[in-house]
This record gives sequence, structure tokens and C-alpha cells, in this order.
Amino acid sequence: MTEMICIERVSKVFGADHQRTVALQHIDFQVREGEFISVLGESGCGKTTLLRIIAGLVAPSAGRVLLDGTPVTAPRRDMGFVFQQPVLLDWRTVLDNALLPVEILHLDKAEHAGEARKLLGMMGLKDFLLHRPLQLSGGMQQRVAIARALILKPTLLLMDEPFGALDAITREQMNLELLNIWSLTGTTALFVTHDIAEAVFLSDRVVLLSSRPGTVRAIFPVDLPRPRLLAHRYEEEFVRLCRQIKEAMLEQGVGGARP
Repeated sequence: MTEMICIERVSKVFGADHQRTVALQHIDFQVREGEFISVLGESGCGKTTLLRIIAGLVAPSAGRVLLDGTPVTAPRRDMGFVFQQPVLLDWRTVLDNALLPVEILHLDKAEHAGEARKLLGMMGLKDFLLHRPLQLSGGMQQRVAIARALILKPTLLLMDEPFGALDAITREQMNLELLNIWSLTGTTALFVTHDIAEAVFLSDRVVLLSSRPGTVRAIFPVDLPRPRLLAHRYEEEFVRLCRQIKEAMLEQGVGGARP
């Protein structure tokens, strides 16, 4: 696989003088085309800031991000972003929420409606196309947000703790659905979480960040078969890797992630 994303010596500083906060310091790693990578770390270590820099929503103070060899300096159409909250428009239907990026870019809505229906159908929402967000559960709302992020067929999907507000059972189901969509679309995925088990279950590799200022402390390859099944969570290799990551976090003073 070729390298799609290159994060080169990325640092981010907020404020100045005595109010200066170093959020990220010298972040270096690459993401290969078609990979699923999780960025793991405790709250406040700069995970969201890093994701926003990669998305072109925030400029780094130093370093750069390359996508297919081109510096990222602004949001791009070939990136999809899923936020911590679904951020759906209450007055729009499920279908119209999924089509929002199409309207913002003044593209042909009718031309993309079929793709929206297909994505929503893949997520079990084909019977809810005309529902409003307030008629949906939290998990269903997040499915709509993922469909919206994928509607323009991005080559890179960025996700910022999208399942953090869901209960444990719904979260596990959403993990499975996300992996199914990822495998069908072939999109490269970069996923932010503070949940060790979630990171291991989803990923090809887990990038561990230190406490603030966030730096890359270790990168853990995940040698588990695909497609992933919930039963993999009980296998010896899964448990061993979760324990290894947790121990690395404790050794480095990063104790906030869930085991």
C-alpha cells in the first residue's frame, strides 16, 4: 500500500506569552491507502486538534500534513469528517441531511440522491429517509452523520470520537457497522478515541499519543483477522494487545483511557 497521509513534525501552539499552551509537539506518522488507523490518548492530549489539522480546519504552528503528496492548507472535498456529535439539522429529513454537502457545493441533488439512499440503506435507515433527527436514536443520528460524510465518496474519512456518547451495546454495533461500510467503500479511515478496546477492535494500527503536549509515544500494529467479529474481543491476542497498550500508557503517565 502507498502512503496517503504524511504527518511531518506537526506542532500546535495556542495563545502567546504566559497564556501559551503547547497542544501538539513534533507529531510524525504516516497512513497508508486503505488503512484504518486509530489515534488513541487521554482527554486533552490533542487528538481532536490533530484531526482538525489533518482536515485543514486548523493550521499547524509548525510542520505540515500531506495528502497524496499535496500539502493540506484548507478543507478538501475528498475528505469526509464525522464529529463527536451528529450535528444534524432538525428541520431537514434524514435524506436531506445526508445530502447537505451536495447542496453546499451546489452540485446536482437529484444526481446524488441515489447514492444517499444507498448509503442510508447500508446503515439500516432505508425506512427512515423522511424522518427528522429528533425521531431517531443517538446511534441512528450518528449513522446519518457518517452517510453525510461519505456522500461525496471521499478518499479519506476522519472521525472524532463519533460513538463516545452512545451506550456500550449501541457502540459495539456501530463499530461493526462502521467496519462494514469501510470495507465496502475502500475509504482510508483515521479515527480518534480514548477507548483502548475500541481502537484495537477497529484498527490496522493504533497510534498512541502522550499527555499534553501530545507526541507519538508508540504505534501498535493490530494483527487480528478481518472481517472483525465481536467474538474477537475475547480472544487472547485482543486482550494481550489491550493490556500492552494500557501498560504503555501507565508507564508514560497516560492513564486516562478506558481499558
